[in-house]
Amino acid sequence: MISVSTILTISSYEGKVLWRNWFFRIIALLGIGFVTIFNLAVFSELDNADWRGLSNGWILPYASLLLISIPQAAAVIFLATGLIKKDKKLDTNEVFFVRPITNLDYVLGKALALFKLFFLLNLVLLCVPLIVGLTSPVATVNPMAFIVYPLLTSVPTIVFTTGIAFLLVTVIRNQPITIVLLIGIAGVQVIYYFDKFSNILDFTAFRLSMLASEMTGFVDIGFALWQRTFYFVTGIGFLFLTAFMLDRLSSHKSVHRATLITGCLLLLLSSFIMVRLWDMRQEPIAFRQEMIDTNGRWAEVPNIDIVSHAIALEWAGQEIAGTSELVAKNNTGALLDTIYFTLNPGLTVDSVAVNGRSTEVNRDLQILSLNKGISIGSGEELRVRIHYHGKVVESAAHLEVDQKRYESTNDQLMFALLKKYAFLEDDYVLLTKDVHWYPDTGVGYNRKSAAKERRSFITFELSVKAPAGKVPVSQGEVVMRDNVYKFKPEYPLPHISLVIGNYDKKEITVDSVVYSVYHYPENDFFLRQLDLLGDTLSHLITDVANEYEDAQKLSYPFKRLQFVEVPIHFAAYNKIYESHQALVQPETVFWPEEGGDMRQFDFRRQMKDMSRQAARANQVLTDKQKQANVFNDLIRKIFTKQTGERWVYESNDFDNADYSLFPNYYDFNSGIVSEDWALLNRSIATYLRNDKQVQNDYSREVNGISFTEECNDLMRTASMTKILTEAEFSKINKSVTLKSKYLFSYLGQIIGENNFKSFLYDWVNSHQHQLSSYEDFRKAMLSRFNTDIDPIIRKVYSETAQPAFEILDVQKYEVMDGDRKRYQVLLKAKNSGDSDGVLEVKFNRKKRSDDDNNFNSRPNEEAPEEAPGRLSVIKQGETRLFGFVLDEKPNDLTVNTIISRNIPSVINLSMGTLSRRDGGLLFDGERVVEKETVSNQYEVIVDNEDKGFSSFSPIKPTMLKAYLDRQKDSAQKYYGNWDSSYSRWLATTGSDFYGSVIRSAHFTRSGDGEKIATWTPAFAEEGFYDIYVYMKGKNQNEHVGRDGEGKQFNYDYIVRNGDGTDHIKFNITNAEPGWNYLGSYYFNKTGGSVSLTDACDLRTVYADAVKWVKQ
Repeated sequence: MISVSTILTISSYEGKVLWRNWFFRIIALLGIGFVTIFNLAVFSELDNADWRGLSNGWILPYASLLLISIPQAAAVIFLATGLIKKDKKLDTNEVFFVRPITNLDYVLGKALALFKLFFLLNLVLLCVPLIVGLTSPVATVNPMAFIVYPLLTSVPTIVFTTGIAFLLVTVIRNQPITIVLLIGIAGVQVIYYFDKFSNILDFTAFRLSMLASEMTGFVDIGFALWQRTFYFVTGIGFLFLTAFMLDRLSSHKSVHRATLITGCLLLLLSSFIMVRLWDMRQEPIAFRQEMIDTNGRWAEVPNIDIVSHAIALEWAGQEIAGTSELVAKNNTGALLDTIYFTLNPGLTVDSVAVNGRSTEVNRDLQILSLNKGISIGSGEELRVRIHYHGKVVESAAHLEVDQKRYESTNDQLMFALLKKYAFLEDDYVLLTKDVHWYPDTGVGYNRKSAAKERRSFITFELSVKAPAGKVPVSQGEVVMRDNVYKFKPEYPLPHISLVIGNYDKKEITVDSVVYSVYHYPENDFFLRQLDLLGDTLSHLITDVANEYEDAQKLSYPFKRLQFVEVPIHFAAYNKIYESHQALVQPETVFWPEEGGDMRQFDFRRQMKDMSRQAARANQVLTDKQKQANVFNDLIRKIFTKQTGERWVYESNDFDNADYSLFPNYYDFNSGIVSEDWALLNRSIATYLRNDKQVQNDYSREVNGISFTEECNDLMRTASMTKILTEAEFSKINKSVTLKSKYLFSYLGQIIGENNFKSFLYDWVNSHQHQLSSYEDFRKAMLSRFNTDIDPIIRKVYSETAQPAFEILDVQKYEVMDGDRKRYQVLLKAKNSGDSDGVLEVKFNRKKRSDDDNNFNSRPNEEAPEEAPGRLSVIKQGETRLFGFVLDEKPNDLTVNTIISRNIPSVINLSMGTLSRRDGGLLFDGERVVEKETVSNQYEVIVDNEDKGFSSFSPIKPTMLKAYLDRQKDSAQKYYGNWDSSYSRWLATTGSDFYGSVIRSAHFTRSGDGEKIATWTPAFAEEGFYDIYVYMKGKNQNEHVGRDGEGKQFNYDYIVRNGDGTDHIKFNITNAEPGWNYLGSYYFNKTGGSVSLTDACDLRTVYADAVKWVKQ
C-alpha cells in the first residue's frame, strides 16, 4: 500500500522543485528578516531589551514561532494548492506502467516535501532567538524549549494546512478558489472566533496556552496536546482522502479501498478527539453550575460559625491528606439540628467526629452535612474533627465569575496564559481559600442569595509536613521540626493560604515588622540589580511605609509582610462583594514569577530610562540613587498605589492584577457585617482606600463617552438590585464603586467629612482582628453624630434619579493678599437634575507636557500634585458659589460629579490666563446663591445637541466602512476620536466642548467642503447680531507636528443673514478656548443660519456651538 522508498524519492524531487520556487524563497527571506528584526528589537542588547521576554527561558523560541504561525499557514496553503495540481505527465498510462506510483505514495511524497521544507525553515528561524539568547548577558535559554515548541506548534499546523489544501483543491479543482476559501476560513477563525471556545479552532496555535513556567514547567498541558493532536491526525486523514479522490489512474481496488477506509478511520479518530476536547471545555462549566445550584439549596439554612481551626496537612504529590480540628459556635439564636461544611468536591472525607464521637456525613457535592445526633443550642459550642484526602478540583474556585471571564486568558507579551487558581503538583503547591482546601461553614456563590456573605475571623493553626528542600509559606509565626512546619497566627484571620516550593527566603525587620521575600533560587535577579541598597533598604522601607500609612490613616496591623513568588499562570478576579483579589492574602502578597509582565520589575531597563531622563534634565544620579528610585517606583506603583496609572481602558481592565496592600489594613483586619446591606463593607473599603487615581481613561477615545458615564446611564435606568443580577461584571463593579463613593461622600458632607473620616479610622483601629455588626456601627454613628445612616443607605442604593450639574461661571484672579500673591477661583454650579448630588472640586498644579500622553510613566515619577479641593452636596434645584483661595497657581480645575447625568462626568477645565484683581475680600468656602443675576442682553445659543443643529453629507461610505458600521451598536449616539469618519458627521464628548449638562460636539475628517454642519437659530427679535463660535483652543487642540508649525489653519464658515450669504475663512490658529468672535450681521426672525464645511488642512473638523448676541 505504501512504498517508503517511493515516497522519499518523490519527496526529494519535489523538495528540490519547491526550493527553486520563487514564492517560497521570498517567503523564507521575509520570514528570516522579520524574525531577526523582531528578536534584535525586543530581546537583544542592541536596543533596550525587555526583561519580560528574557526572564523566562521558554519565551525566546515560542515568541518567534508564534509570530510566523499565521503567515506560515498562508504560505503552506499557497504552495500546497499548486503542488498537487502540477505534473500532469504522471497521469499518463506510459508513465504509470513504467514507474508505478500509487496515489497515496504520490500524495504523501509531495506532502513530505512540503513539510520538510517548512520544518527546516522553522529550524533556521529558531537559530535567530538562540543566537540572541546566547549573546545576551541576562537572557535565560532553555534548550528543551527549542525542541518542544516546534513539535507543538509548527508540525501540526503544517500537516493540517497541507492536508486540507490538498483535499480542497482536489475536490474543487480550482486553485484560486481554494486559496481564497482557505484564507477566508483562517480569517473567520482569527476575526470571529479569536479566544473563543478555549481556542479549540485555533489551528495555528497562535492563542493556544502553551507557555511554560520556569517554576512549575508546563501546567495542565493536556488540553493543548489533545488540540494539537486533533489537527495533526485530521491533516493526515485529509491526505489519505486526497489520495483516494485524486484524479489519476486508480491503483488496485483493494489498495484504493484501504486508502479510503484509513482516511475515514483517521477522521473518525479526530472526531473522537474533538469530542474529548469539547468535553474538557464543558465539564468544568457544567460542574461549576452544579456547585452553584448546590450552594443555592443550602444558602438559607442557618449554620454554626467557626471559632478556631487547627489544620494538620500532609502533601503527597498531587494529593493532600488533612485533618481539621474545629471549634464552632451557634450564633443564630435558634436550636440547630443540622450543621454543614464546605469542602472542595475533589477531596474525599474519610471520617467525621463531633465532640469525640464518630458520625455519618452526607455529601452533597461540596457540602458536608451532619444531622445525626446534632443538637446545639444558641450560644453553645461543639468540636468537630474531619479527616480528608484527595486532589483539589480547580473549577470549584470563583463560582461568581461568569463564563466569559472564566474562559478568557491572561496575557503576557503576546502569549495567552492558562489561568490557574491552585497548584497541587509533584513539586509545587499553592492553595487559597477560593478552592476550599479546608472545611469552612460559609456557603459560596449562588443565585438565590448572591448578596449574602458569611464572614468570620477565625483563630487558625496550620501544621504542614513537607519533603526535605521544600519550604511551606503560610500566615503566622512558624516553627519547624523534623520537616514539619507549624504556623500560628497571632490574630484571628478571615482565611489562610498555603504555598510550598523550592524557595529561598530573604528578610529584614523594620519597625517591628518582618518583611520577607520568597523566591526561587534561580530567580534572584532583584538581588543582582539592587545590590547597592543593603545599608539603606531599611530606610527606604520606612519611608514608603510611612507615606502609605499617612495616606491611609491606618497602621499596619500584623507582625510580618511576605512577598511570595508564584507561577505566572496563577490568576485572580475582582469580586462584587470583596475589594481585593486572591493575589493578596493576610500578611502575604503573591508576586508573579520573575516579575511577570510588570514593567516596574524590569530594573535594568528602568535604570537606563532613568539615566536618559536625568541626562535630559541635566542631572547626575549615582547608581545607588537609581536603584533606590526604581525600588521606590516598584513599591509605590504596584504595592502601595501611591503613583497612579496614566492610562486604562476601564471597561476591559476590570480584572487587571491588583497587588495593593490595602486589604491587610482593612479587609483582613476588620469589617462590618450586615444582613441587609451586603455592599456596605466593600463601600467602606472603597471609601477608605486612598490610592492615587488613574489619570486617563481612553474609553472616551474609543466609545465617545467614558465607562463611568456608561454606568451612570445604566444606574439611571435600572435599580442596583437589577444591575447586580443582570449586568456585565465590568458595569457591576464600576456601579458599585460609584455608589460606594457617592454614599460616603454624601454622608461625609452631611455630618462633616473630616469628622466622619476620623470616626471611621477610629472605628477600624479600635475594632482590629474582628467583625462588627451593622447595628453596632449604626448605633455608634447615631450616638456620635445624631444621624441615622440606615435611611440614607436605603435611599442611595435604591434610587435611580440622578443630579445634573451646570457649571454656570468660573472666575479666576491673581490677587495680592498683603505682601503675598494668592489665587482666587470662584465657581458657580447649579443642580438642575432630579435628586441631590455630590460635587468634588480639585485643582492640579502640574503643567501638562508632551510626556503626559505617554502610556508608560517614567521611573520614580511623582503623581500630579493636587491642591486642596472640596466635596459638597448640592440639593436638587440649588445653585452654589464655591470660593477657593490658593497659595500656588492652579493649572487645571477638575469637577467630578461622581453619579450624575453629566457627560463628561469628570469635567477638566484649563485655568488659562488669570486676571489681576486689586483689593476686595477673598472668599474661601461655599454658599447658596439665592437669586441668580440675569443678563439684560438678548442672546441665542444653538448647540450641536439642539434641534436647530443639523448635518449633511453626500459622501457614501466604502463597502468595508459600511460593513464595519453595521457591526456597531445601532443605538450608539456618541463616538470616539478613533471613529473619525470621512463620510459623515459624528457626535463626540469632552470637557473642552460647550454644553450645560452634556458637553459635546460633532466632528468629521476634513475634506473638500462637501460635508456641512448647520446651526439655525429662532430669533424673537430681528436686528444686528454679533456671532461667536465655540472652540476647544488653538487649532482645536489638534497636534499639527513640525510640518504644521507656523502654518495658518482656517475653518470655512457660511453665514446666511438678512443681507445674503457670506463665506468666511476663520483663522483658528490662535483661537481661544471658549467663545470666539466670528462677525456681525443683520438677521431677520427667520431664514438665518451659520454653516461649517469640512474644508480644512487639519485632520479633523469640529462643529460645536454658535452664539448670537444682539447689539
